[in-house]
Amino acid sequence: MASVQYKSIKVPTTQKGNKKMTKLTTIKRKDSDNAPIFLRKTYHMINTCDATVASWSENGTTFVVKDPEKFATKIIPQFFKHNNFSSFVRQLNFYGFRKIKSDPIKLTSPLNDAESKYWRFRHEKFLKGRPD
Repeated sequence: MASVQYKSIKVPTTQKGNKKMTKLTTIKRKDSDNAPIFLRKTYHMINTCDATVASWSENGTTFVVKDPEKFATKIIPQFFKHNNFSSFVRQLNFYGFRKIKSDPIKLTSPLNDAESKYWRFRHEKFLKGRPD
């Protein structure tokens, strides 16, 4: 369950002449609101992305980018000011995500060839159904 924190912020109340008057107010925030914007955007991106491009794994502990080229050209620009897959991966690494290596045993089949291009990422606190 997400804990609730209280945060004081200034909000505009009235305008006198050219001056805006503000007051200090307190609002409730969930832990997910405190997460860095990159992580919130990435979570939303994986949740809403076409499953043929990127999706959560079956158990929800990792996410998979199945088509890195399409992900970079179509999905990343919807959420960030770039379309660079390497920059996205660098940010994931900065936040503690790790790439999950594919099984080193190579079997030749069309499915294995397609899956060899998949990028799997894991973070112990980045889980399907848990935006907090």
